[in-house]
Parts: sequence; structure tokens; C-alpha cells
Amino acid sequence: MYNNIWLIFSYTIPVKNPNLRVKAWRRLQTVGAVQLKSSLYVLPFSETNYEHLQWLAKEVEELGGEAVFFQCAAVENVTDSRIRGLFGKARDEDYSLLDEEIRAFLATYEGRALKQEDAVKDFQAGLKKFTRRFQAIQEIDFFPTGRAEKVTMLLSSGVDRLKVLTGETVGLPPMALLRREDYQGRLWVTRGRPYIDRLASFWLIRRFIDPEAQLQFISPREKPKLHPDGIYFDLAGGEFTHRDQMITFEVLIASFGLQDRGLSRLAGLIRHIDLKEDLEGAEEARTLQDLIDGLVNNTPDDHELVQRTIFVFDALYTTYQGKKS
Repeated sequence: MYNNIWLIFSYTIPVKNPNLRVKAWRRLQTVGAVQLKSSLYVLPFSETNYEHLQWLAKEVEELGGEAVFFQCAAVENVTDSRIRGLFGKARDEDYSLLDEEIRAFLATYEGRALKQEDAVKDFQAGLKKFTRRFQAIQEIDFFPTGRAEKVTMLLSSGVDRLKVLTGETVGLPPMALLRREDYQGRLWVTRGRPYIDRLASFWLIRRFIDPEAQLQFISPREKPKLHPDGIYFDLAGGEFTHRDQMITFEVLIASFGLQDRGLSRLAGLIRHIDLKEDLEGAEEARTLQDLIDGLVNNTPDDHELVQRTIFVFDALYTTYQGKKS
């Protein structure tokens, strides 16, 4: 999360050196700057962004141009929210373009069997290329709007398709991961009367993603009212919800790269219960379901229910982390 301190950059380039003008403009685009006014560019303050502009100013001046940059707590005639909106719009456009290209790429493989070695390599290379581009956009997505999550799901669906089509898991491109630092102190919204997947998902959020996460419940029949800082999970249209064959708990694990022995064991149990899979022979899942059912029936307040189940998942996770398979 960035404080509302801005770095303002302006430069002029001699007419005789148009290549430098293009180079400076591209460098500003690469580091995520947006145009505030005709000759002014802005970045949120960070040590990294400050260093980027230092080097760019030095380069411009060494080649005969002029550059100036400074930091300020406010721009008098442009509100902070409008500046953040400029960043959001720019990155949303980047994500939308990438989304279109990924969909077009995946469509060319629709219905095709990737049994030939060359076809598999081409598919893998395409996913790796798109993943690198996605990660480059993420690096300059200073004020996330939620658009990144949709591209993450699209990329991971490509990985899932490769697994299904080849029947293999070796050599797959890594799934694009979301950055936990972009999800700190957020409001997480889901349906009321939470059950196993929502309860476990919020435990995962609080313990591994956003330790200061706040939780808000809405009625299952209530149309979500978009909150500017809200992250919607385990509900239709949410950023994190069931996808393909994955439950919300598994989607969160995959999106943030949280895999370990304890989470894998928990995911298996939660999946059994949430998808109503046959629990015959799955005694641990049956026992967990009985415990959750009892807590749900004895706890009418949803927030109190969440707090009670957090202790349950803490205990199970600690046990599974230390238990050999």
C-alpha cells in the first residue's frame, strides 16, 4: 500500500533528439508513471520509484535535455483519488489488452489434443510469455482495482487445460501469483451463514494473506454493493470463488502460492465436505464436518462463528504440518 506522497516528473528534450524523447517516454511507461498534465508525470513515492526518476533525470540531462522531479504531499488542483484513478485506469487497460490476447491464444487450442511434443512446448512457451507480461504489469499496479485477479484466473485455467490435455504435471509453467502486499488491511466480503469453504477461506486469508483482514457478510439474495476496498470471495462474480474444479479455498491457495503439507491436507478435507463428495472412508472429513455442523447450529452470530472456527483450523493446520504423510 502506498502513502499519498507523489513524485512529480517533468522533462524537455531538444527537437534535434527525437529518439531520446521516445526513450524517456517509454521509460516512464515501463516504471508505471501516468501523465498528470501535458508535460507532467506522476508516480507514488517509494524508494524504488525515486531511484527510477533519479536515473531518468540524469540520463535526460547528460544527453542535452532538461529534467526536474520532486515529491509532494498533495497536488493542489488534482485530488488524490483522481490521481489513484489515473493509475487504476492505466493498469486496467494493460490487463484488458493482456486478457484479450490470452483468450485469443487459448481459443486457438480449444478442442485440440496436445500430444505432440512441439504443440506442448508451444503452449507452455505461450503461457510463460503471458505470465511474464502479467508479472510486469503487477510490478507497476500501485493501486489494484481487482482486475488482476481475473487475469490470474485466466492464466491458471490455461495451466489447468495443459494438465488435462497432456495428462502430465511435469514442466508446467508456474502459476501467476498475486502479491500479498497488495491485499493488506482490506475488507473481505462474502455471503452470510458461512459454511466450510467460506469459513476455511477466511481463516486462510487471515493467517496467510491479510492478517488485518476485516470481514463483511451480505445476504445470499442481496446484490453486492461494490466497496472500493472490498474483495469479494466465495460468491457469484467474486474475485475469488469456485473455478473449474477448484473450491474457493483451493483458488486462494493457488493464487497466492501458499502450498504446503498442512494446507494440502486441509484442502482435501474441505473439498470433501464442500462438494459433498462421498465421505465413506474419509473419517477425518466426517469428523470435521460434524464439528463444523455443531458450531454452526450453536452459533447464530456469523462473526462469532468465524472466530470459533479459526481456532479449529489453527489446530488442524498445526497438526498436519507436523504429521508425516
